[in-house]
Amino acid sequence: MPTTLDIITGALRKIGQYAPGETLSAADANDARDTLNGMLDVWSTEHLAVYNNIESIFTLVPGKNVYTVGQGGDFNMTRPLRIGTMYTRLTTSGSTVDFACSEISSDKYSAIGLKGQPGPWPKMAYYESGYPLASLYFWPVPQFGAEFHMWTDQLFTALNLNDPVSLPQGYFLALQYNLAVLLAPEYGVEPSPTVVRQAKAMKATLKALNSAPTQEVRLDAAMMSTGAINDAGWILSGGF
Repeated sequence: MPTTLDIITGALRKIGQYAPGETLSAADANDARDTLNGMLDVWSTEHLAVYNNIESIFTLVPGKNVYTVGQGGDFNMTRPLRIGTMYTRLTTSGSTVDFACSEISSDKYSAIGLKGQPGPWPKMAYYESGYPLASLYFWPVPQFGAEFHMWTDQLFTALNLNDPVSLPQGYFLALQYNLAVLLAPEYGVEPSPTVVRQAKAMKATLKALNSAPTQEVRLDAAMMSTGAINDAGWILSGGF
């Protein structure tokens, strides 16, 4: 399995700073590692550069509508840059039922008049991306201690020089070429047009792969009823 040092060595070769088989100096290796980690940090902010999303599961506290999110928060996890999907899972009579929770903007949350309105589970949530802890504001205020499932991008983590790099197909060379473009100015050189072109093309290929469309099931509208009854909330709450 390739290591961080292999990515760095390949990047520096591509801008002519090292010959094949030549050993990197400790200073060059450490500086390039810092640049690589900075690049990965930026890639984490680009949704389509991230190859996976992860599911985190937490237990809601009845009557609590604001939760801190991040290391040491109510939802103790790596602070997400964005949230994909959310839902509450209730278990009744041995069966589980999932109820979607939609993310809303701060304006829409501010426009809610009765922010303390109780409900069986949250139907909407505003994600306030503070730092170091973000916050989730739920509406209505959940009254059940149910499971809350949240899907977020899996962020790239910082790498040490000898760490094995376990990433999907295509990332190894994409990291080498894009790192080469970033390192070139530090050595007072211009990356070749070929290196720049390959860096852009490889990253675009990764983004295209990560943006594969989700298949949707088409339903006849005549078969679907409208209103609160759609989410079966009336079963446990009588509607809200």
